[in-house]
Amino acid sequence: MYDSMNSWINRAEADNLSASTLCLTDAKETVNKDTGEVWTSGNLENLKITVSMAGVSIKGSLAKFLLPDNTFTLNRHQVREAIEKLSDTLKIDVSEAKITRIDVSTNFIMEYEAKRYYSVLGLCTHFNRVQATNNTLYYHSKGKDQWRSMVFYNKAREVSDRNGIMPDVFKGENLLRYESRWNTRLPQQLKECEVMGKTLYSERFYNKIVTLWADSYFRIEKKKNINIDAMDKIKTVSDATDFICAIALQKLSTEEVQNLLEGMKQQKIFSDAKYYSRLKNKLKDISNKTDITEADNLAKELDAEIRNVLAYKR
Repeated sequence: MYDSMNSWINRAEADNLSASTLCLTDAKETVNKDTGEVWTSGNLENLKITVSMAGVSIKGSLAKFLLPDNTFTLNRHQVREAIEKLSDTLKIDVSEAKITRIDVSTNFIMEYEAKRYYSVLGLCTHFNRVQATNNTLYYHSKGKDQWRSMVFYNKAREVSDRNGIMPDVFKGENLLRYESRWNTRLPQQLKECEVMGKTLYSERFYNKIVTLWADSYFRIEKKKNINIDAMDKIKTVSDATDFICAIALQKLSTEEVQNLLEGMKQQKIFSDAKYYSRLKNKLKDISNKTDITEADNLAKELDAEIRNVLAYKR
């Protein structure tokens, strides 16, 4: 489940900083003319390493560091192996590093091409939905800091575009990647005193973060289809109104609904901000009425894949 991470090791936890620079390729030394501070930046395989008098910064995919490619991600046993390998190479204890960003993800072999599933993934409270390309769908947490992100993308296309290594088991398959990213302030977001290298392979923490990965997915609204028997169940004017509204909502794309809500906010249609939340919840209630709508098959397939990961996390 683990892929990329950013981490920081204070000088106090790094016994020999100069030894850490010896294993770097393409190493470059930089001097701050104002302070005289010197730092060395370079690569350790796929990882970006920066060594300064303050400490060591490590950024990149742990999965790609341990495995031939990050098409496969790391379970908690493998992430321990990756951290031990990194510690041996850099001559510092990476298990004591502070983790400042972590990506949790996996791939699903789907029935259809990845982009077909984006249309059933709707709005998500506290996130902006952005389809950046035909093959990539983002959910960014609102606010300038973007503490959290969720990404759905065509992993097979991404591997092909960068000439990566595609494992035989995935060749020719419709490969959809779902990735949940904690971009900053991990202790606050994850309600942990601290998140360190050794935290990642704790069974308690691993189960927790995989569950949060799944919970994030299930908070995304899913497209519903109109139940073919819905009209037969209409008894009142209110029932008929909900039925007509549900059909109208189905004909609007997620982007169109999001733009309408944002347009109302910009024009300050309501004087009280909570009315926008009430409107959004009302639309959600109409779309989710069980006597009018039913789950889309593409959403059902995705839901099942997420639940399968939860059932077998280790």
